[in-house]
Amino acid sequence: MDKISSIWLYLEPDTFISEDSEAYFLYNSGLKKGVSFQKTKSIESVIGKLQDVDHLYSVNLLLEDLKDEALFQFVETIQEADLGGIVEGNLEKPVILPPLLNLQGGVERLKEHGASIGYHVLSYLHEITIYVNGVCSRNCHDCSSNFKQFICCTKSQCALDFEELKRFLFSISGSGASINLLGGDLFQYEGLNKVLFILDEMDNPYTLVSDWRNIPTSDVLTQLSSYKSLHLRILHKGAYDREQVWKVAKEIEACHLDQSWEFLVSSEEEYEKASLLEERLGDFAKVWIKPFYNGQNEAFFESYVYTDQDELKSIALTRQNIFALQALNTNDFGKITIMSDGSVYANVNEKPLGTIQDPIKDLLCKELESKNTWRRTRYDLEPCSHCRFKLICPSPSNYERVIGKNNLCH
Repeated sequence: MDKISSIWLYLEPDTFISEDSEAYFLYNSGLKKGVSFQKTKSIESVIGKLQDVDHLYSVNLLLEDLKDEALFQFVETIQEADLGGIVEGNLEKPVILPPLLNLQGGVERLKEHGASIGYHVLSYLHEITIYVNGVCSRNCHDCSSNFKQFICCTKSQCALDFEELKRFLFSISGSGASINLLGGDLFQYEGLNKVLFILDEMDNPYTLVSDWRNIPTSDVLTQLSSYKSLHLRILHKGAYDREQVWKVAKEIEACHLDQSWEFLVSSEEEYEKASLLEERLGDFAKVWIKPFYNGQNEAFFESYVYTDQDELKSIALTRQNIFALQALNTNDFGKITIMSDGSVYANVNEKPLGTIQDPIKDLLCKELESKNTWRRTRYDLEPCSHCRFKLICPSPSNYERVIGKNNLCH
């Protein structure tokens, strides 16, 4: 038998490669785990060949090469972590197809071939947030900023024209997109019942979003229960009057309305109080606790929102999840917001796409052609674009925008 003088090192087709100035990061989307390797000349040479599509994810290594300790450990770890394997060098070269993103319907490819990007654009739309009015008797301290972090009521001097809103709803009725309806106090919107009637006739699921103090009386709640598809999302922020919150929640339950609660917290103390309410309401309502940035609580965000390297180890992504992170913003894609003045946004922290009077397909095509929101990924942002963990790190959110820092990590 001929003495073996080389081996083929190959990577599994579900193994992705990412890198930064210090190290490589290999992640297997089938096993949902990854390993980092510090860069050395020998490892860089091998990774460079593996990344070359023509090599089909395998490279020939001489046994002499494996006397390099770093390279030997690299090959051994690849096998132990099931990121790839080895076969004898005198056997046929392994042929592996690397996990390469191939967007047949990508914007640039469609434009290159002169195809319309608007043909299926309405199918991308899956969530619409509509502010019907801005009137509200409350004076919340962060009213003008919370809605830029998450779906939240906000005051203004405007109200949507009902006829314009009706025309818009009919234009998206076949999209299947979910609809969030809110305002300042949306229950003061004159056309609310007519809007609810239209929504109830559509196939689109819809949610009414309101500050808990603006939830109407039991009589009005009883009337709302006649709408078969209606869901209430109640926002709570500030003073934690547990008995009052419990009273409101029980009144909604008595009217057989589907409800969920979102507690907005800016400190550890508020988080603890919200957790107690979560335990009490959890028997009959879904509850979420969301941090909000008030400009002075970055230490709270560093403790509860920022990502550290240990947390990255628990991230479990499929092949399609990773492709999605490479191509689009998974927080924003498919979402638009219509403000009470009629302006339409892909993200309220960016400039408007147009107005409610513009054809919706034109607005969506405009957003797809840009990289401002729907296609805003860490691959295009500093310093994330130079980090190996951009491969699995969640898409940028509104928190990065309002804090003014792309890398909310340690």
